[in-house]
Amino acid sequence: MWNNKKRRGRLFIVSGSSGSGKTTLLEMLRGKKDFHKSLAKIVTVTTRVPRSMERNGRDYHFISKAEFLRRKARGEFAESEQIYGEYYGTPKKDLEMILRKGNDALLCVDVKGALSLKRLFPKATVLIFIAAPSLKNLKDRLKRRLSETTESMRKRLIIVKDEMRFARYYHYVIVNEVLSQALKNLSAVILAERLRVDS
Repeated sequence: MWNNKKRRGRLFIVSGSSGSGKTTLLEMLRGKKDFHKSLAKIVTVTTRVPRSMERNGRDYHFISKAEFLRRKARGEFAESEQIYGEYYGTPKKDLEMILRKGNDALLCVDVKGALSLKRLFPKATVLIFIAAPSLKNLKDRLKRRLSETTESMRKRLIIVKDEMRFARYYHYVIVNEVLSQALKNLSAVILAERLRVDS
């Protein structure tokens, strides 16, 4: 009879450029019956203004910059980054509790934050990068949002090129050309990692 030792929790980190479809993919993944109850969601703390459909405590914890910096000084974040002038941070206490119990956590963070978490939890971390099929495709997706000015589009595309350089440090890269196939690939990665024997 197979007798596995206590399983160590996995930290699945998904990153990708604006317009890559990573948020949509994660929402679809959490809607799958075989995944949503077994993947703990860590709610990121941010100083940016909520978008129209976002809820405090569900999508993000929205706080002021002053409060964010106080929490950061107290060492409450496992990682934190400043993006487009706003701060984002991963609550360390929530993350450590989930992994300690042998459960899996799912996080969506930028590339620098992902690498910081990999250094902090090297054996538990699985890095997954979501990429658009091409730069032109990415531009088209951002234009369809109708929320980008010419200047913000230019800045985002500069950041996209920088983020793509980090993809080689990830365990998996999923090209999101067809959403349904990208979801299958993301699900397959998570399933395979859960079946992997801990060393």
